[in-house]
Amino acid sequence: MKKTKFVLISLLFIPFLVFAQSSQTRLPGAGLTPESAFYFLDRLGENLRQFFTFNPEAKAKLQIEFAGERIAEIKVMVEEKGVNAKGLAVAESLLQANVAYAAEIVSEEKTSGKDVSALAKTLNDEFDARDKLLEQTFKDAKAQLKAQRKEIKTNLLAEARRIGDTVQTAVLEAQLKDIDGQIDALGQKKDQLENSLQGEQKNIEKEMSEADQEKEEIEQKEEQEADEVEEAEEADEPEEADEPEEMDEPEEAEEQQEVDEKDTEKDNSQNSNSLNQGNQNTNKAEDND
Repeated sequence: MKKTKFVLISLLFIPFLVFAQSSQTRLPGAGLTPESAFYFLDRLGENLRQFFTFNPEAKAKLQIEFAGERIAEIKVMVEEKGVNAKGLAVAESLLQANVAYAAEIVSEEKTSGKDVSALAKTLNDEFDARDKLLEQTFKDAKAQLKAQRKEIKTNLLAEARRIGDTVQTAVLEAQLKDIDGQIDALGQKKDQLENSLQGEQKNIEKEMSEADQEKEEIEQKEEQEADEVEEAEEADEPEEADEPEEMDEPEEAEEQQEVDEKDTEKDNSQNSNSLNQGNQNTNKAEDND
């Protein structure tokens, strides 16, 4: 029985040792996601690790590690099942709880009279590195959806319309509508996550030294400006034409109109000449009489 307990406790601390030796800017394996019926086993393991971690600083760092695992789960679900994955809300809620608990530990340590500026800086940097990977996940997913949309609009839909396949055209148009909805949902989900985490992360940042806070503010401003530039560039991108083969239709219509006008003028001229000729013949007949 004692041997079994020793093995169990050893297994619980193996992930912690692996984490300590690995790069802190790389996401861990997602393992089971909230969509799995066995996800509770992951949560049980985390709770046991947390229970056997007694040092407050180590416990706070553990929360950031768990936050990284939540981000890895979100990444997998977004990539595999899109923004409408059923377990996404669960992972988001747990992610926010992990960051909030880390901030709470920092606040409690400061209240007890300890200098927490270094701990706050470490926690903030570690979470920032993981959060950037989460942001890149949404960017990659959006880019993939936009590539699918472009392929459908410029190739498949154009061909279906060219050959007059109305059924296929309707199917492709429905797919385009769904993709546009997913792109909008990705943006909303990204903003929602950022807003939900921002308050808790600010609670950690405010405990850093003034110099570190100023540096963090500068970095955040630069990132915001870069995001604004990227969004402006995306807004300026020309939209793909739905029916590129029909772009010349207005010119063809104008040419046809010009031909019709010329024909009308020619007919009018011929009718006028015929009328004049008829009048001349009438006049001659009268003169002969």
